[in-house]
Amino acid sequence: MKKRTEDRRDSIIRAAENLFADQGYDNTTMQQIAKGAGTSIGNMYFYFSNKEDVMFSLIDELSTQIWSDEFDPEQFPEQTFSRETIEAMDDYLKVYGLFSRESFTKSIISAAEHNIFRRHIIKFLEQKAGERYRQYDDFFEGLDRELSLAYHLGGLVNMFEKILRGEVERTPHDAGLFLARCKLLIRGIPEAQVEVTMNELKKLIPLFTAESSKS
Repeated sequence: MKKRTEDRRDSIIRAAENLFADQGYDNTTMQQIAKGAGTSIGNMYFYFSNKEDVMFSLIDELSTQIWSDEFDPEQFPEQTFSRETIEAMDDYLKVYGLFSRESFTKSIISAAEHNIFRRHIIKFLEQKAGERYRQYDDFFEGLDRELSLAYHLGGLVNMFEKILRGEVERTPHDAGLFLARCKLLIRGIPEAQVEVTMNELKKLIPLFTAESSKS
């Protein structure tokens, strides 16, 4: 029963994601979502109180799913990576994941038109970026960590919006590399060391992708 309930809820969120991406949040109705999920409108209201609730759940669940993709260096026991490279790889994966799921990003564009959803998305990014900064707390010795976080997050949100709206034509790969480099520079790492780390990252990405495709 629990699995069936979870599956039905998931099917509703998937249907909403596709509809929001195709026709926008404002043009999508609860009836359309129910039809896309293969359920009744009455059943829809058992899981979600309204369309706004569906969008909040979509943002939360997919963002968390994307953000949970972590780089595990133990997948490569024969290789040694610097902490800077591991950090850069984690940053790359987070940014790449947020940009690469087309239906989700289109849904986010639609949601961002509404301040209530935009604030929710930014709050999520603030929380997760803050967790990552705490994870690498010792990397920010001598810097104002709160200002560093605000600077980094502001750049991420602005870049995110411009790419999603088509104002800046870059791939998820480009965005991931750029933000990983910026994070290293914010920490005051010398340019020469940043270049070494980025070269390691570029060699690691295809290895990680190949390893992930096996699992």
